[in-house]
Amino acid sequence: MQLQLAVAENLFPSPDHTDRHKPGPSPKWVNIRIPCGCVFFRLMQSETQEEINQARKNCGYFFMDGWSVLTAIGKETFSFLQTQTTNDTLQLEVGQGQASAVTDRQARLIANFSVHRIAENEAWLLSENSKTLYDHLESYHFREDITFEKLDQSLLALQGPKSILVLEKIFTTLPEKPNEIVRQDVEGQSVTLIKKSLTGEEGYILCISPEGKDEFLKKLTSPEIQPAKIGEQAREILRIEAGIPIFGIDMDGKNILPETGLEHSSVSYNKGCYIGQEVIARIKTYGAPNFALMGITIEGPISPPMNGAILLGDKKIGIVKSSVRSATLEKIIALAYLQKDHRSPDVEMDVTIEQRPFKIKTCLLPFYQAATRKEHSKKLLNEALQIYKEQENLDKPIAILREAIDIYPKHAEAYEALGVFLAKQDKLDEAIALMKRLTEINPQEIMAHTNLSVYYMKQGRIEDAENEKAEATALQFEQAVEKNMAKKLKKKHEEQKIKEMEEKIVMFKKVLEIDPVDQVANFGLGSIYLETGRYEEGLAPLNTVVEKFKDYSAAYLLLGKTLEKLSENEKAIDVYKKGIAAASKKGDLMPLKDMQNRMNQLLHSSP
Repeated sequence: MQLQLAVAENLFPSPDHTDRHKPGPSPKWVNIRIPCGCVFFRLMQSETQEEINQARKNCGYFFMDGWSVLTAIGKETFSFLQTQTTNDTLQLEVGQGQASAVTDRQARLIANFSVHRIAENEAWLLSENSKTLYDHLESYHFREDITFEKLDQSLLALQGPKSILVLEKIFTTLPEKPNEIVRQDVEGQSVTLIKKSLTGEEGYILCISPEGKDEFLKKLTSPEIQPAKIGEQAREILRIEAGIPIFGIDMDGKNILPETGLEHSSVSYNKGCYIGQEVIARIKTYGAPNFALMGITIEGPISPPMNGAILLGDKKIGIVKSSVRSATLEKIIALAYLQKDHRSPDVEMDVTIEQRPFKIKTCLLPFYQAATRKEHSKKLLNEALQIYKEQENLDKPIAILREAIDIYPKHAEAYEALGVFLAKQDKLDEAIALMKRLTEINPQEIMAHTNLSVYYMKQGRIEDAENEKAEATALQFEQAVEKNMAKKLKKKHEEQKIKEMEEKIVMFKKVLEIDPVDQVANFGLGSIYLETGRYEEGLAPLNTVVEKFKDYSAAYLLLGKTLEKLSENEKAIDVYKKGIAAASKKGDLMPLKDMQNRMNQLLHSSP
């Protein structure tokens, strides 16, 4: 790689920058322009890597230049938005939000944004292209009681798994679900907080006055956690790894909304009419768009050109959009629109892009999937235990365990480990307070009462210790009784379910006597046979479905599962491959991802 870089630098001593963002005074990338003007190589330096690590493992911040909030206020705010936007705004309660979009009559994208119900008759519309959104909404606004206005606010993004630990020191209430919104006065300054990920990690957006933004930024810094500033290059890598497209870069007014992947989060198929609804619904019902956005990885050090056509032989099968060298995957990744016959994931292809050969591999978005709070807390627990094994200094493991509990307050194992370590340091009062906190969070946690009994005994508080031991014993007995009752109830439900299934089997067989290839009857039989363990009997009806209805992706999934139960793993893999291809063409993401995961597990478990 160094040799390639040195040669390129000798040939082209004055590389130019082709990124979306303008380079700063101290560039973090070295861009090398190839003579044909269609590809370039990027070298990421350690500073950008460190910023990415901060966002992925800790907490990072940046001001969202170019973003803005459009307010909509009036008695008819949500009824008007319901007629214009792709999602169901009437379902929003105060404090809730949703991704949404507006399209023209051909379902071509005009703007994408998020809607947040901050008051009974007030909505906030968060967008990167608010002027286009404002112009569109005003063009359909006649006599409705609604007023649109651009809000004068600075938008500060706080992203990363430890963002919540920073914000808990300032806010009394935090939004819990994506796009939820809360407003609070902080030392006389009104601050609005929206839960939104811009990096793939858990994240928030703070809306603050421009005059007070620098002062407020200081409030976010604490001795324990100091959010790191995330530069533009790092943000671009984080965004693309998270599979987040940007209007004007990865999509524009030429794209119909189903091409962009936004329909999975921004469209309600149950609401009333809106502009573009007929086209979007028709695509959902009868198939998939010819081209749709997904991910590709590229071998080698050279990035494909923006908007470069992807050719397989002489056939155009796609077009490249944003691309970066991924810090997580350690290879070049790109968002690309691919033709529906080539959207199966994990397919390698030798293609040409602007007359230059590339080896690409298709993949589902996002490239990177962030850990949940529970998963992150568990990782911290394991880290603390490993440190304790290697060195018996308890201070660092204790600090890590406190962090694990702050991130996921219901992590009982982290409480137990922290309690044990505190007890080892003779900090019994703190260990007792910790276990009491756990009993408040989960009164049925037997381990908390058991540990309290042990800690009280060490302090000589015999009566308290006996009481906690009795509480633990009583909980064990109650849970055993509940478990036994649940077991009996489950058995009763299973017997009732089997009876109902037998009745359905009779019904489906009668239908098949009239029409042997009936889709619903064959699929229903295959589903029941799989659920009841009659795997051999399920093969025939499921094979009938996939042979006669080749785009029915759910049938491939059931057939593959049935073959797995029969230990026919190679046949199951073959079925999953065909099913993934069918699901890719139709855009059936749920069965596609399920089949992809199951196939990968089978491939990895093969000798």
